[in-house]
Amino acid sequence: MNYADSERFSGIIEVGCGYQKTDSLESADLIILNSCSIRQKAEDRVLGLGKKMLKLKSLNKNLKIVLTGCMARRTWAGTTKTGSPIQMTQKDREEQLKKTLPWLDFVIESKDFHKLPEKLGIKNQTEIKEYLSFEPILNSNFQAFVPISIGCDHFCTYCIVPFARGKEICRKPEDILKEVKNLIQNGYKDITLLGQTVNRWIAPAFDFDYKQGNVANTKIEKLNKSLLEDPKNESPKDFLQLLQVIDEIEGDYWLTFMSSHPNYMTSELIDFIGKSKHIRPYIHFALQSGSDNILQRMNRRYNSSEFKSIAKEMKEKIPGLGLSTDIIVGFPGETEEDLELSAKLMKELEFDMAYISEFSPRKGTAAGLIKDDISWDKKAEWKKYLNDEILAKTVRKNNEKMLGTIQKCLVEKDLGKGKYLARTANYKEVSFKVYDEKSKINLGDFVILKITKATNWALSGEKAS
Repeated sequence: MNYADSERFSGIIEVGCGYQKTDSLESADLIILNSCSIRQKAEDRVLGLGKKMLKLKSLNKNLKIVLTGCMARRTWAGTTKTGSPIQMTQKDREEQLKKTLPWLDFVIESKDFHKLPEKLGIKNQTEIKEYLSFEPILNSNFQAFVPISIGCDHFCTYCIVPFARGKEICRKPEDILKEVKNLIQNGYKDITLLGQTVNRWIAPAFDFDYKQGNVANTKIEKLNKSLLEDPKNESPKDFLQLLQVIDEIEGDYWLTFMSSHPNYMTSELIDFIGKSKHIRPYIHFALQSGSDNILQRMNRRYNSSEFKSIAKEMKEKIPGLGLSTDIIVGFPGETEEDLELSAKLMKELEFDMAYISEFSPRKGTAAGLIKDDISWDKKAEWKKYLNDEILAKTVRKNNEKMLGTIQKCLVEKDLGKGKYLARTANYKEVSFKVYDEKSKINLGDFVILKITKATNWALSGEKAS
């Protein structure tokens, strides 16, 4: 999400303000720090920039430094005994940050970034109503990230996002469709829809009743293709319908989305993904823990059996599915028995990838009030166990199933000397070499590869045609 935001910020700065991008900090007149608050280490990196920023300011008296992103939005001043955040005003938050980081000139929330020209004393060269409506300057000519919602209403006890990003806000369907269609028409091959709970997207104008663990409107409606030309005539109302409309846009491209929450992964949605023309057979599906006790304390709103049932349904209905997940180890009160429940579920579901992280208490969250009773050494040990003893084996098993298969792959990196790195539709990396120097390959090309080698974490292949 921050990556996608930065591309939009670049558009506002370059088109709206007339700045030009530079690769040198020393030559910059404007530095934007787009901060993340997911883990404390991310904030520490910003806090550790003091000496560098002060030196740059001493060399350039005109230099302006702006802080945006999650740190700029966190307006709590502590927590109550029940874990609820004590809010401060945005003005107080700005003053607090400037006191901590005296080299800052401006603190501005992501949603208010379109107001930066005014703060800089520059007349906006375009009318910007809100930052998501501004066309981003993309860093790739074949991959694009499209935010369809921002913020989160779930309040998992360990997570800072609802406080750093605010309440969930969904973009209008006509804005999303316009952006996606423009990308496809301009040759983009890999488009990712983004949202903290992406499959909970709902058209803002649609009166939608979210029931815990269930999407109220699961009926698949037949949508008219004219919708793409005249979205005001008829428009998708929920995430399933949004995918249906996008999937009808003609072109040679892949569509994916992240991150999905189990409570909104309906059978109707799974059915459609399995039959779609453009949606990649890859889903990032966050588990966090295989222990019902820990899931309940995390406020995840599902149990391990429910998660397993949905994951198995996806594997049955989506051919060649690549399934990845998130796991947190060392949540306060977690026992060896809880850890083994996570290991057991990981073995059963045979994930293709798991992003395993050690619990880090975040000030302002409910879990931040609980004693962090598991040592960092123990967390590291548990992480290594799940990664090396459980995940590595299931990944290798899944990779070996692909040996000898023919795969359509998207070329992502030029490694030099005729070597390239591509990715399969189900999101596995494949390295391959082109021996004919006359065979020109560009980043963003689709190539047909035969998988010839499988290791724990990667595949190798050769051109099949």
